[in-house]
Amino acid sequence: MDLYINTFGTYIHKKDDMFELEVDKRKVLVSPKKVRSIIISTHARITTDVVKLALDNNIDIVLMDDFGNPYGRFWHSRFGSTAFIRRRQLEIFESDKGLVYVKEWIKNKITMSIQHLNDLKYKRQEKQDNINESIEFISAYPEKIDNINGTVDEVRNTLQGYEGNASKKYYETLSYLMPAEFTFKGRSSRPAKDEFNCLLNYGFGVLYGKVEKACIIAGLDPFVGIMHTDNYNKKSLVFDIIENYRHLAVRCVFGLFSRKKVNKSYFDKIKGGYKLNADGKKVFLEAFAELLNRPVRYSGRNIANLDIIQFDCHKIANRLIGKE
Repeated sequence: MDLYINTFGTYIHKKDDMFELEVDKRKVLVSPKKVRSIIISTHARITTDVVKLALDNNIDIVLMDDFGNPYGRFWHSRFGSTAFIRRRQLEIFESDKGLVYVKEWIKNKITMSIQHLNDLKYKRQEKQDNINESIEFISAYPEKIDNINGTVDEVRNTLQGYEGNASKKYYETLSYLMPAEFTFKGRSSRPAKDEFNCLLNYGFGVLYGKVEKACIIAGLDPFVGIMHTDNYNKKSLVFDIIENYRHLAVRCVFGLFSRKKVNKSYFDKIKGGYKLNADGKKVFLEAFAELLNRPVRYSGRNIANLDIIQFDCHKIANRLIGKE
């Protein structure tokens, strides 16, 4: 499980090779054998013994800001493999072969959007015509992407345009299907201009941490990407690879709204938009943890959605060094 620290003033220390969480005079012991990650999204105290216990058990500690964005991480000082993977990553991603990876990831993102809309239309008979029109519009883009040739630098704007058009139609359709009081006008962030985007941005932030960890374990350098440029301190590969899994956060968030599990009290008004409060984070994190740990069919077997991210990153690393 992931251990989320979301209560102000939580004190985490080590006791008998266990994590002990203490808040408001209540104490809970948690075995490191049951924990994948410790995610801290509020003001908390943590001892160095806890850090060492976590690292000794391959548990990363992630620090998240109020909007769900990871801003720090405790992780052991070794990659998941040799430097050979990272050398090949630099060589291939900077060559014309890098376009093959980018096209696959963007097409997969679009395919997952189409699949989500197909899933939604079966319980919404009266809105099927509108959903089908959106699916038809979005479905044209994988073929357009297939027909793109050149280096990533030469075709980046075209790729971003196709991906952006497909995403815009996808989110327009989701807004059309939302409860009336929570409809929204497109994507927004920093800050989110509505409740849907506020919750979704937080979900993407959680997902960034999962993808970064999967990259590190697989021996991939999170800072060396293809589609997203290598700016200072920008984890470009994480932004590239996460496109394959954004649908998980979207499905979770949309499901919470459509099942009327969200109310206005989960959001605090801030300058220019909204921020998710502790009650909202709790509802989302519980639902997202359930979705990430839900088994699905993958390569002929049933495994959790979260494990798929790790398997896919290992596949990328093996592909880079010719071990497909």
